[in-house]
Amino acid sequence: LIDEPNRTSLHRVKGDSMRDVGILDGDLVAVEHNSPTKPGDIVVAFADNELTVKTLRLDAAGKYYLEAANPAYEPVQPTNSLELLGVVISVVRRVRS
Repeated sequence: LIDEPNRTSLHRVKGDSMRDVGILDGDLVAVEHNSPTKPGDIVVAFADNELTVKTLRLDAAGKYYLEAANPAYEPVQPTNSLELLGVVISVVRRVRS
């Protein structure tokens, strides 16, 4: 699951904005920090001081934004700041409690 344990952390997902790519409420995502990112990567980011998991996108004007994998959510187009904390490299789901 983890190639770089010194640069990886686990985070619990809250919400259903990424359900269509199989990341569900309560899942754990493994996030690799200090890793190059590119449009199309699923990232953990601070967008205007809100922590979120979304797909990184680049618009025609060359501006980055974040896209949910659930049509109920609008794209996040940060107005003040966008800080990428890391790339999601795996998802862990507990199937038995």
